[in-house]
This record gives sequence, C-alpha cells and structure tokens, in this order.
Amino acid sequence: MEHINATVDDKILHEFRDVIYKRKGLRKGDFQQSLEEAMLEYVLKYSKSEKTKDLAKRVKKEKS
Repeated sequence: MEHINATVDDKILHEFRDVIYKRKGLRKGDFQQSLEEAMLEYVLKYSKSEKTKDLAKRVKKEKS
C-alpha cells in the first residue's frame, strides 16, 4: 500500500467528496475506496498495456 501526497483544486476535491457523500454516505474508508475506483477506471480507460489492464480488472473484481 502506498501513500499519495497531491495538491488538488479545491473545487474538484469538494465535488468529489460531495459525490462520494451522495453515493455512499462518506463513512470511514469511503474516500479511499472511491479514489481507488477512480484510479482503476482511469487505468482501464487509458492504459495501452493489456497486462496493466488485466491487473486493474482483477483488482477491481476483488474489491467489489
């Protein structure tokens, strides 16, 4: 497990948290889970490597 330290636009972060709250209720761990889901979707959409896409699919299946 890695830690990420990133600077994100306040409005985008607020909207992301709002969507999480409306969808899940923002319980402990919901932000992390939603961020991981978003990252997996991004990898599946934009990765050119089939090996990486397969890994993302496996991880996504395990998480659901």
